[in-house]
Amino acid sequence: MTMTGPGHEQWHDATGAYVLGALDKAERAAFEDHLAGCAACREEVDELLGVAQALPLSVDPVVPPPSLKTRLMAEVEREASLLAAAGREADRPAPARRRRFSLRIPRLVPVALTAALLVVGVAIGVGVSALRGGTERTVVAEVSGAPGATVQLELDDGAGRLTARGLPAPPSGRVYQVWLKRDGHAPEPTAALFVPSRDGAATASVPGSLEGVDQVMVTDEPDGGSPQPTGDLIAVADLS
Repeated sequence: MTMTGPGHEQWHDATGAYVLGALDKAERAAFEDHLAGCAACREEVDELLGVAQALPLSVDPVVPPPSLKTRLMAEVEREASLLAAAGREADRPAPARRRRFSLRIPRLVPVALTAALLVVGVAIGVGVSALRGGTERTVVAEVSGAPGATVQLELDDGAGRLTARGLPAPPSGRVYQVWLKRDGHAPEPTAALFVPSRDGAATASVPGSLEGVDQVMVTDEPDGGSPQPTGDLIAVADLS
């Protein structure tokens, strides 16, 4: 049985929204803090992330047609009409439970519907990329001391996200921490802390803008992170 971490009941419905990039910055940071200690949520994120990453590779990339927005908004309006007809209480949680995210992919939703939601997320992402003028790129990091592991830094309009595969767990009582290195300055600590799942998969958003950053680094540090690097250098993504 996969172990759950503190706050699992609050966060387990957020896995789908997280994979689709639908959480705001504060929610994403809080959910990633939860992921570091909840194996069940990490496992579910890994499963959904695998589907999301495989979908773009199954077809040739195309620019979304102008009608896409019209169809999506029509579907949103249809859902809003159904909700209005169901009454004001239809979308409210039980009084004893905390409010959860309105965008969710419950465990009981059929696989086909989950895939459809991910397709919509991919399509929206393609459209946004086209509007931004193609600012996305991926940097493959150099990994040390972890044979077979891969770490990539995905850049999008100045923001960064690390994706790891086959990364071993850090030593007991330690986590992986992300650092920003600017020319002539010591590495700057970030609040991005993560622990890979059992199969070595992990994702972590890099806080703040990467403007002027030469390298994004990953080291293993004590639980809670460090103000300066103390552990082994695990990965370096060179942006210069």
